[in-house]
Amino acid sequence: MHDMNKKLLYIVNHMECFWTRRYPIAHQALKNGWDVSVCASGADQDKRLHDLGFRGYALPEPKRKLSAFSMLQIMIEMLRVVRKEKPDIVHVMTLKYAFMAGLALLLYRHNIRIVHTIAGLGYLFSGEGFKPKFLRFLISPFMILAFKNKRTVITFQNPDDQKLMIARGFVDEGRTHLIKGSGIDLNEFAYKPEPTKQPLLVVMPTRLIHEKGIEVFVKAAQILKSKGINAEFQIAGGGAPYNPREILREEMEFMVADGAVEWLGKVSDMPGLLARSNLVVYPSYYGEGIPKVLLEAASIGRAIITTDHPGCREAVKPNENGLLVPIKNVQATAEAIETLLNDEKLRHSMGRDSRKIAEKEFDVRLVVQKTLDIYAALYV
Repeated sequence: MHDMNKKLLYIVNHMECFWTRRYPIAHQALKNGWDVSVCASGADQDKRLHDLGFRGYALPEPKRKLSAFSMLQIMIEMLRVVRKEKPDIVHVMTLKYAFMAGLALLLYRHNIRIVHTIAGLGYLFSGEGFKPKFLRFLISPFMILAFKNKRTVITFQNPDDQKLMIARGFVDEGRTHLIKGSGIDLNEFAYKPEPTKQPLLVVMPTRLIHEKGIEVFVKAAQILKSKGINAEFQIAGGGAPYNPREILREEMEFMVADGAVEWLGKVSDMPGLLARSNLVVYPSYYGEGIPKVLLEAASIGRAIITTDHPGCREAVKPNENGLLVPIKNVQATAEAIETLLNDEKLRHSMGRDSRKIAEKEFDVRLVVQKTLDIYAALYV
């Protein structure tokens, strides 16, 4: 299988997603003899991509709200790149791009295999209000069309999403795989015992999106501060310009104006931040795959408090390496934080168990191998 003409094309929404989540797989595929190219907004300008032996093709910049016209532009560009590259396998990231690529590639008549990675169902497929239900009704026939190709496989990051998409008839069970998260580099996020300094530090690493539960975290911190609990609370994260539910800078500044929580902005040294923390809290109710921040926290060896919600619950074994709380529940979140701040022994043992779970289930090498196995099975 080491003939040099086997070609692999990644289609990603933006380059940051490629570097933070997909690069280890692409790098190993390159080492294994695949000819690898990347199609994403900004990929043609990414010097690092070219230096490492990949080719880059630009996609139009994703809009915060995707109109039918902007989707069509992206789909036309996807098809143009595929016709130029003639890849054996196309690997597409995110549900939105899987949908667009699936439809675009119906117009490509050559023998092509497609791998879709669904990293969370997001608002459209997990939302229960009128608007997401109506949009699902409109989009469903196209979704089924996009995924019905017999040479298509779909990988999910958590079992809830997998079951939901099978139950709704969007995918055939026999062509689905479960690969938990995008993996974590256990050396980059090496185990670090908790710091002993006071006050204890509680961190929420997150992109600034309402459904990540930022308001829940801030209100829980306010409750604990008002009770006289001596701890520091920090939110680490930058904006999410492609997301319609982004929390804007002025909203964020208003939310933390009383000083109960410090907002650090985007932090480039996540291992350093997590090593300084005593507890990681992530009260998300977003349509997550498996949040990478939880894998990072587990790998460093921290107790985790997160929600009993698809994706999030995959990173925590309750009472073993952390606590699960109901979504949007400020009181339960505050109580869970207080419990672990007050119980050093429990917190430390949960941190050690987090690291063991990361080693056993979330090592990036496992994710890379499982993905390469899928490529090998398709490339027969």
